[in-house]
Amino acid sequence: MSIEESTPPIATASRRAWLAVLSVAVGSFTLVTNEFLPVGLLSDVAADLHVSEATAGTMITAPGIIAAVSALALPVLFQRIDRRAALLGLSLTFVLADVLAGLAPNFPVLLAARALLGIGIGGFWAIAVGVGTRLVPQQLGQQATSLIFGGISIGTVVGVPAGPLLGNQFGWRAAFLIVAALGLLPVILQAIFLPRLAVAKAVTLRSFGALLSSSRARVALLMTLLTITAQFAAYTFVAPFLQQRTGASPTLISALLLVFAAAGILGNFAAAPALARALRPTVLCVLAVLALSQLLMPVFGTWTAGAFIVIAVWGLAYGAVPVALQTWLFHADPRAANENGSGMFVAIFQSSIAIGSLIGAVMVDASGTRAAMYAGAVLATAALALTAFVANNAGAQTPVRQHQSDQL
Repeated sequence: MSIEESTPPIATASRRAWLAVLSVAVGSFTLVTNEFLPVGLLSDVAADLHVSEATAGTMITAPGIIAAVSALALPVLFQRIDRRAALLGLSLTFVLADVLAGLAPNFPVLLAARALLGIGIGGFWAIAVGVGTRLVPQQLGQQATSLIFGGISIGTVVGVPAGPLLGNQFGWRAAFLIVAALGLLPVILQAIFLPRLAVAKAVTLRSFGALLSSSRARVALLMTLLTITAQFAAYTFVAPFLQQRTGASPTLISALLLVFAAAGILGNFAAAPALARALRPTVLCVLAVLALSQLLMPVFGTWTAGAFIVIAVWGLAYGAVPVALQTWLFHADPRAANENGSGMFVAIFQSSIAIGSLIGAVMVDASGTRAAMYAGAVLATAALALTAFVANNAGAQTPVRQHQSDQL
């Protein structure tokens, strides 16, 4: 047998295939940027529309709740709809929602626009994960999925500084309209490069129960619930905290949030190889740093230099969170990689955003923005404790070894 015959071929994908994956990744980046844009605009929106900052925080809560429902419902309702058409339609909802938000005459209309965004977020995210593995050869499916999730991870840290950066220059309404224009980019890319994708396997509500039947998957989803709730109990009100406690000007707040974004992008790209080498130590480290940074923000974030240091560390940790949680879930149960699993993950993730921002709003109303930071730290510590317990459970190691052996 010749060397050529004994050596397996190296998987490759065409440039057009990778551009199709990129179009979905850009869509995922846009949707998450949209979702978190108002975090940096809370004070401006509250003042202009005459509502409290806690009430303005429901701009984060509303799309989170709606996205959680749509992540489960839309893959079922769209079970006969070509995935290219579904993604294009959902991408257009981002644009429509942003235009409606930018033109909203009052807060109820703005909240309705955010609810519309939530429909698009949940449906797009749930469907997009399964699409990546269908656009390239099977051996490259993990890379394609990672690229799509990279867009989500980067969007979660870029969306917040984008708010004050655009809002300070052009006003909060213009910020929504500018992001609406940005939302046209993935629509154009998907229309050009995304091929027709018939539904591979119909998604039913009953099929979601299969993932929940796995104890390891349930633990992974609980970890997600605690971690994301912790993040957004604190992060939703980070701009008001910096304004009130640090005494930061709008320009300084923008700079601090850009540091968070830059550190988050670094954390996202550093996470993948670290997770591949040592899954549990990496996840434990990420959660520990997340909890510590939230705990230290009220202590050191009251002076400018301390705020820069803490928010950089916080951003570095959170940038790794989405890919870390998703990787843990995939290792716990490989069925999570299809639309059933991604829909459940998105539903938990988005519910946690809504719960976290609501908890943060209650804490802010009761005791101020410091309390929101401490609430996040407590919840992140609970996630860390749960993960440490699972990591010390010998039974939890089995799926990781099985998963790795499957790749050999």
